[in-house]
Amino acid sequence: MMIPGNISILLVDDDVDDQEIFLLTMQDTGAGVDCEFACDGIQALEKLGGGAYQPQLIFIDINMPKMNGMELLAELKQNPRLVQTPIYMYSTSDQKEIVTKCMELGASGFMKKSPDIDELRRGFTQLIDNRAAL
Repeated sequence: MMIPGNISILLVDDDVDDQEIFLLTMQDTGAGVDCEFACDGIQALEKLGGGAYQPQLIFIDINMPKMNGMELLAELKQNPRLVQTPIYMYSTSDQKEIVTKCMELGASGFMKKSPDIDELRRGFTQLIDNRAAL
C-alpha cells in the first residue's frame, strides 16, 4: 500500500538481485518510494492492464525473456493511461544505438546499471528531485 507522498515506481527486470539493488538504492535516496516489480514485459502488462495500478515512474530493463524492454516500451507508449508517465530504460546495455532507439520509442531517459551504489543513488536522487520539481 502506498503511503501518501510516496512515489510509486514499477521496475520491470528479470534479475531478482537487480530488483533488490534497485529497491535498496531507491530507499537510500531519502525519498519515500513504493516499489512494485515485474519480471518481464508480459507480467508488467498484466500489472498495468487492469487500470487499478498507476505508477508515477516506470523503469524497464532492456534484456528480458518473453518481451524485451524495447518491445514493452513501445507497447506502454500506446496506452493512453500511461502517456504522461515517465518511462526510463534501466540497463547494462548503454550502446549509443540502443539508447537512441529507446529515445525514439518514447523513453523519458536512460539510466545505466552500475555496480557503484553511490553512482546509482546520485542518479536516482537527481531523477526524483527533478520529478518532484514538476
